[in-house]
Amino acid sequence: MLIQGYGHHLLHWGALPQEFVKIGYQVVMLDNRGVGRSDKPDAPVTIATMADDVCKVMDATGIGRASVFGVSMGGIIAQVFAINHADRLSALVLGCTTPCGAHHVAADPEGIRILFDYEYLKNMTPEKRSQTIFSFFCSDEYIQANPDALKYYHMVTMQYPTPTSTFARQAKAISMEDTWERLPGIKAPTMIISGTADRIMSFKNSELLEQRIPGAELVLLQDKQHGFFIEAMDSTRIFINGFLKCKAKK
Repeated sequence: MLIQGYGHHLLHWGALPQEFVKIGYQVVMLDNRGVGRSDKPDAPVTIATMADDVCKVMDATGIGRASVFGVSMGGIIAQVFAINHADRLSALVLGCTTPCGAHHVAADPEGIRILFDYEYLKNMTPEKRSQTIFSFFCSDEYIQANPDALKYYHMVTMQYPTPTSTFARQAKAISMEDTWERLPGIKAPTMIISGTADRIMSFKNSELLEQRIPGAELVLLQDKQHGFFIEAMDSTRIFINGFLKCKAKK
């Protein structure tokens, strides 16, 4: 199960899902409520509700247990899924995420601005907005060498635009969540993966998660940003596949 982050939908995974399919995985993705092709009610939502939605998608597709990989807000959803639905979880992979609450290590000011300053983003053209956000996902060198990656990001963002109300509701849900005290209760094999150059979600949050989740393994991708799974897709696949295969043998 792949769970995307704040304001993003399943097409934002790019080629990564197909890479997992090529090596034998059944991959199921969902659009969190309010994004992509899911309904977009302007109504309160919680992280726990979105974790329940993951269960409902599993039920609808006949999946009893699954390995779950969530990034950013999707990683918060994955944590709550692991806590509230432990019987449905085989293994847990948390990407560029946080325990939230008082222990959260804040992003740099520009990272916070790109997430939550809707007026700042609203005054940009759609193209400029995509370019600005994507610059927090991947390095300038990667973007220059892979111009089609930015074009794809802009295309899928514009294909299913996320309403401002959804951003506000998801931001509220994140601000109300705090998994810190419950993290030691996660029993599933867990891997945490982040980029050390992430300006949206400091990798220090990943180090905190490693300390709180029993037996968790931490992978830090040097100089990679919030979209490590795009820029370092091969490394992401290799690390996650190795982790899942290792745990399956035990």
